[in-house]
Amino acid sequence: MPWDDKTKGSGPWGGGGGGGGGDKGGDGNSPWKRPAGGGGGDLEEQMKRMQERFRQRGNGGGGGRRRRGGGSPNFGPLGIFVLIGIGLLAWLATGVVVVDEGSRAAVFRFGQWQTNFTPGLHFHLPAPIETHVVMPSEKQQETRIGSDSNEALMLTGDENIVEVRFRVFWFYDPSNPERFILNVDDGAELLKASAESVMREVVGKSKLNDVITTGRSTIQAQVKTQLQALMNDYQAGIQVQNVEIQEAAAPQQVRQAFIDVVNAGQDAEKAIQEANKYANDITPRAEGQAQQVLQNAEAYKEQVIANATGEAARFNSILDEYRKAPQVTRERMYLETMERVLSNTDKMVLDSKSGAVPYLPIDPSRSATPSRQQGQ
Repeated sequence: MPWDDKTKGSGPWGGGGGGGGGDKGGDGNSPWKRPAGGGGGDLEEQMKRMQERFRQRGNGGGGGRRRRGGGSPNFGPLGIFVLIGIGLLAWLATGVVVVDEGSRAAVFRFGQWQTNFTPGLHFHLPAPIETHVVMPSEKQQETRIGSDSNEALMLTGDENIVEVRFRVFWFYDPSNPERFILNVDDGAELLKASAESVMREVVGKSKLNDVITTGRSTIQAQVKTQLQALMNDYQAGIQVQNVEIQEAAAPQQVRQAFIDVVNAGQDAEKAIQEANKYANDITPRAEGQAQQVLQNAEAYKEQVIANATGEAARFNSILDEYRKAPQVTRERMYLETMERVLSNTDKMVLDSKSGAVPYLPIDPSRSATPSRQQGQ
């Protein structure tokens, strides 16, 4: 121990050898150096010495150099007032709110919502009386669902398994940011669980072919509508902007078979489109040709009717002339008919009763024809 016999008289308290050694019954190892006889005067002296030592240490005892260089500063009354003023300003500064563009701030008084601050400089009561939370209301948030295989596997309405991976784009509600803070514990996790639940419901009512091919846009619109309605019921302070299906395919074990089925469906769709294209091309042409035939028939009809009407009118006019002069009309009709019949023949008809042989010039073009030469 520090105050054993070897260091007697020089213990940690700086006491001298003091009266009363160990041979007189006193405790030579005691730091108080109290003699066995219990002299009260020595004890009071030791107490005074200790108090003096503590006093010197508190005042930088041991020399004026220590008091001047390392002692505690003495601010005085003015310094105390300055410190109090600085602390008061720092406390009041907790009530100053600077809201950036695209953000909103919700103000709470002892945890109860009071108002919302739009972008700009605002003030409220200092903390802890009133506090605020700034929300990036115009910053687009993104939540991905389906990264885990357990989340991606879903059952369709025709009892097929499909892997659906999608993401949800959303915003904090700028008009009610306090709802996201007060009404839900973890809004992002709530949105993720709700989106997964709604997607399972919609996929469960759809067919596999619609989910992996042509019905994606319809499914996305339905999920967005139902998810927003669910967030409104929860008063979560979330606005759903869009739902985007990134991947919708059959499980890996049967994916190749589904790809073949999809390709076959696409080939069938392509054949149908080509058939429709051919039908759209040939049908108008057939309709045009049919219309042309009808128009030609109508024209021929009008022509036949007009010719028949004209012939009937001509016959009636001849009949009237015949009634007036039957003999003359008969001869004229006979001559006109013979002229019309014989105008395209090579025969010459002469009246044998005339008694004269007329000079008949022969057309060179007729005499040069093969039929004329063969007749000679």
